[in-house]
Amino acid sequence: MKDGEGRNGKFIAVANMKGGVGKTTTVVSLAEALSANDESAKVLVIDLDPQASASVAIASDPILAQLIEQDRTFEAFLEERLIKDNKKINILDLVHRRVSGTWHQGRQLDMGLLPCGPHLRVVEKELIYELANTNHSITSIDGLITKLFQRDIIPLGSIYDFILFDCAPGISPVTEIAIRLSDLVIIPTIPDYLSVYGLNAFYDSIWKFKAKGLPSPKNPPSVLVTRMQRNVRQHREVLEGLQQGAAALNSPYRLFLSQIPTSAALVEAIMKDDGLTFTQKYTKEVISSILIPLVKEVIGAIG
Repeated sequence: MKDGEGRNGKFIAVANMKGGVGKTTTVVSLAEALSANDESAKVLVIDLDPQASASVAIASDPILAQLIEQDRTFEAFLEERLIKDNKKINILDLVHRRVSGTWHQGRQLDMGLLPCGPHLRVVEKELIYELANTNHSITSIDGLITKLFQRDIIPLGSIYDFILFDCAPGISPVTEIAIRLSDLVIIPTIPDYLSVYGLNAFYDSIWKFKAKGLPSPKNPPSVLVTRMQRNVRQHREVLEGLQQGAAALNSPYRLFLSQIPTSAALVEAIMKDDGLTFTQKYTKEVISSILIPLVKEVIGAIG
């Protein structure tokens, strides 16, 4: 299928207020697994995290540095659109296509990347100052970003089958809009007391809070247990609590049956050199026990 021929792309936001829970590992490995699962699938990763971990893992540091220098990043697009009011800029011109160096069954994975650089937070602050100087309220930022997503990013669903947002920790305006407009929101969490503690606050801030003028999230969040260690009692207890909560009537969240165990092989895989096949990169055990079950659940969740 050629660009613009009308795919029905699904948007997946991977987010958590807490950092260090395996968010970027989930984004990169899931994106490559979705691409490997279907040779006709086109996958796009949009990095919304100024740490740019997903961008480095997918494109490599030298290529990312080049893309930042060329202003082919999400924050450059945000600045051009909302601060400089450049209506001519086309988001597709900023996407680095077929960026994955991973191969599967004789073909390069069809993955694109709209990277993020370290200046996204600066651009967001500039936007706040700009609006304040023109007597706009803070809610105007949310409205402008929502319109930008609806006008420029959501139409990418006609070109790509899966669009994954790697959201920054916390809840920035950009992260909130990405979550509210996505078909599926995955919340990776380590099954320990501290990691799970903030889930209620995260839910209340997005799903329970009725933000004026902003779209309501399409579906409840889906929790993905990561870095699971079954030999740790706290992990087993917290997982059991999550399972009970998800099974309760009117539960505010869903829980993936798939669990991501503590796996050095998986963490190391996303940073391996280009030119490897999918099975060389992730190993058969990681693919069969982690990635294939997760892909099946994700596809099932978004229909």
